[in-house]
Amino acid sequence: MRRKVFSIWSILLVLVVSLGVLGSGCPPTGGTIEVYATLDGLPWEGLVDYTLTPDTGSPINGTSVNATHSSAAAGNWTCAYVSGGPGLFVDITPSPTQTLADGATIDFTLNFVTPAPSYDASISFVTWTINGVPVPPGVHPLPPNSYIDIEYEEHVDGPEVGELVAVDQVCWLQVHLIAGDEPLWLHVVNADAAVKQDPPATKTYQDCTVFGTPVYPCDEVPLYICEPVTLDVEVGWEKAVCTNYTKTINWLGFPSPPDILFDAWTATPGTVLNLTARGCIYVEGDTNPDNDCTDWCSTLQIIY
Repeated sequence: MRRKVFSIWSILLVLVVSLGVLGSGCPPTGGTIEVYATLDGLPWEGLVDYTLTPDTGSPINGTSVNATHSSAAAGNWTCAYVSGGPGLFVDITPSPTQTLADGATIDFTLNFVTPAPSYDASISFVTWTINGVPVPPGVHPLPPNSYIDIEYEEHVDGPEVGELVAVDQVCWLQVHLIAGDEPLWLHVVNADAAVKQDPPATKTYQDCTVFGTPVYPCDEVPLYICEPVTLDVEVGWEKAVCTNYTKTINWLGFPSPPDILFDAWTATPGTVLNLTARGCIYVEGDTNPDNDCTDWCSTLQIIY
């Protein structure tokens, strides 16, 4: 009889111990949220304000990274950037909204990039010139072996004096044949020295177009009476910040002087041309586009 009682108590003891073991753990009450940041793709730590907002309940306000937020309720969480950080905020990866399971961990990474420097490029018309001598707008006779050019003043403001920045320019010349033999043929030369800077600057490219279509040395462009044609030259430079530059463009030769863009090689006595021009300058990070382009300048009339 004692042996049976002992057996029953043994069974009960095992059941109690088993139930104790099974019931000793607490159910999970949430998970963990980790918040990180990068600058230009590299890990970054410091002060930055963000919020972590659940579907229900109160948000968590974060003030720095790296940060660990424990005991966050299970469910959907959305991370939002508020302010601060090391640079220009880009996005949140792997996703700004993620689902947190009980006992699990999710992470949000706030991504920043270093902002590009701010610049301000400007251009202004200075003068027409004939054979390098400044002339006012109006009517001018032109002797043989002459060239027509134009001068602009250009400047780039920036944070670091003397820093070299990439500058792109587009300058247009509208040519209107008023009198003379037609067609008047313009021979494309695109001489490298036809576009120059004072003080000198490093040129990265130079291309000519007619109505925006590229043309190349030895191409021929016809001009007809009362049918204006728009020529342009596109040039890239490395220019020093806070330096004043004078740009000279030798547009037209009558005929065949050196260092020109276009050669009016079929011009005959009595040829009359009306010319007007404008220019634009571009730099990445430009903060003031209002001074990037000139208006069309006053007309220069050439009588050959």
